[in-house]
Amino acid sequence: MPSPSPQATAIVARARALRAEALGCRQRRVLLVSGEAGWCEHQALAVLAALPGLATTWLSARASPPQAEPLSAARKLLGRELALLVYDAHGGFDPDAFGAATGALVGGGLLLLLTPPLAEWSTLTDPQTARLAPWPHPPQPGGRFIARLARVLASDPALIHVDQSQPPAHWPRLAPPAPSPAPPPAPDAEGAASADQARAIAAVLRVARGRAHRPLVLSAHRGRGKSAALGIAARRLLAEAEGYRILVTAPNRGAATTLLGHAGNHPGIDFVAPADLLDRHPAADLVLVDEAAAIPAPLLEGLLHRYPRLVFAATVHGYEGTGRGFELRFRDALDHHTPGWRLERLEQPIRWAAHDPLEALGFRALLLDAAIPAIDPPTSGALAGITCEHLDRDTLAGDETTLAALFGLLVQAHYQTRPADLRMLLDGPGVRVYACRLAGRVVATLIASAEGGIDDPALRAAIFEGRRRPRGHLLPQTLSAHAGLAEAPALRALRVVRIATHPALRRHGLGTRLLTTLQAAARAEGLDLVGTSFGATPGLLAFWRGQGWRLAQVGTSRNAASGEHAVVLLSASSTAGAHLTQRAERRLGERIGTLLAGPLRMLDPEVAGALLAALPPAPSAPLDEVAAELRAFATAHRTLESSLAPLAGAVRARLAEALRAERIEPREAALLIACVLQMRPPTRLAAYSEDAGREALLARLRDITTRLLGEPIDSP
Repeated sequence: MPSPSPQATAIVARARALRAEALGCRQRRVLLVSGEAGWCEHQALAVLAALPGLATTWLSARASPPQAEPLSAARKLLGRELALLVYDAHGGFDPDAFGAATGALVGGGLLLLLTPPLAEWSTLTDPQTARLAPWPHPPQPGGRFIARLARVLASDPALIHVDQSQPPAHWPRLAPPAPSPAPPPAPDAEGAASADQARAIAAVLRVARGRAHRPLVLSAHRGRGKSAALGIAARRLLAEAEGYRILVTAPNRGAATTLLGHAGNHPGIDFVAPADLLDRHPAADLVLVDEAAAIPAPLLEGLLHRYPRLVFAATVHGYEGTGRGFELRFRDALDHHTPGWRLERLEQPIRWAAHDPLEALGFRALLLDAAIPAIDPPTSGALAGITCEHLDRDTLAGDETTLAALFGLLVQAHYQTRPADLRMLLDGPGVRVYACRLAGRVVATLIASAEGGIDDPALRAAIFEGRRRPRGHLLPQTLSAHAGLAEAPALRALRVVRIATHPALRRHGLGTRLLTTLQAAARAEGLDLVGTSFGATPGLLAFWRGQGWRLAQVGTSRNAASGEHAVVLLSASSTAGAHLTQRAERRLGERIGTLLAGPLRMLDPEVAGALLAALPPAPSAPLDEVAAELRAFATAHRTLESSLAPLAGAVRARLAEALRAERIEPREAALLIACVLQMRPPTRLAAYSEDAGREALLARLRDITTRLLGEPIDSP
């Protein structure tokens, strides 16, 4: 076997010293190896050979070396513990994978980060940008995100940087390590390794032993021991009561490894996939949901209906979305279904010691700790000083204060904000960034993306026929393939991707100002449309309709993450855009009745009411032609079944006006829609009616119908 090169010998010496230093303080260390891909790989293999027997994962988008796993394998590291991680960025840098994988390194662990030369990295094509680039853009250079990342790495005082272009004599040296490794914190008698963890364990036990329907949410950054807390509590409960049954769920079984390991090998605890938990509904005394922020929201909400004792654990911010956003997004469901729920936060790290350099590097590089500043309630004078502007992304990438404030707003406002969104924000082709400032600070932001303008008739036909879905063209593809508007892909549009306002400044018109600015920009550029797509709720629909935007499309299936049906709303900025918008609204109005009776039959009737209120009244038979039928139902004893057809016409024709005039309330409209348009059986309408029994329900429907019509009905 050939002897190692002087460079490999020097790198191995530094890796060993870093590993010893990390063990000595129970923190983690970073060895950055930059240069050509083959050279970096050779050095990493030498380090692995010198540090055998460690729990190791090598992540890379390249096929070499054979033991490398794809970057997508980072998802499997949720809940796992690593001593050595090799992250090869030569095949592209995935921010989500980096955030997830580094969170699996334990105290004493070592990260080998392999990169191209830092000065050149941002100019090299990065295959991972394919996820950002809309059709027909090919993968792009690393760009602003990688240039910023390279600056963060180069300025980090804690990592050791080994540069191929420098001789080993110029590489940083390490001080002698501590004489012996620092032991991990000794657990208390109950198994807790910190006061935070002990409090979390006690809270889990209270859920198990206390009153039902009072779930617990554990929220923490990675490494705080929340998964272990679940496992320790489970072990205690299983030891106390024979026959006790605990079910564990997580995005995948690997994500529950830590929890199950601390629970011990006990027949009373089993892992069940989230979907299986809902479909099969196995019996359980307690359900523990680990890495809840990575599980689709409708599944989590479904668990609230099925199981009386639940604990959810969520990472504050990671590759799968934000725990802060999860907490905010899920809070409404918890408040509605289980108002006695509790939140516990774990701050003290356990997996590594406090002030860990790798955690600090991850926070800074990916803005994982981005937060919004506290703002006092604004005065009218302060509001008058708010400015709205289009941000230059080159400037933004170099302005850490503005970038962190802007990303913090997105984290706070949107459940699914991930590290990859930071890269999209800085480098997505066609992305526009707008912001409102108060006294120089960013207090609201809007992110938009250019779509459409597809000139190829063959491609437009393939989109219409459902054979092609060009990447990055959500609005035109949806309007063509689903709304039946074949010309939509030819029009040029700006899609609102995200909009967020500081909580202290909501309802002060900042969102309206940002949208007005975007619409003016679209008109100035000669674009046709400004549009948006989001999970429909009555509140969001009211906001966008209040801006004058028109409802153009409703998705017939629930979004996997939000649990809501996606809607598309449009605002025209050209004559062609106005024509398409009017057609889309008219066509949806013609079809909404069929959709509500078919694929949208299980849509929340209150959402359906908001959709109907947003659409123009549908043409129907003149009321005087069906007056006798309507009067006989509303004021006498005509059956519901024989009155459904005229009732459906009356609801479509008069619901929006009756809601505006406040003759009926949204919840009453929901009951009408569920019964008359969605044709749900009376036995399934209890959630929308306080009345018990069919006769009481019919009496309520008759009363609502009378007020819906609003005026006496004359006989024909």
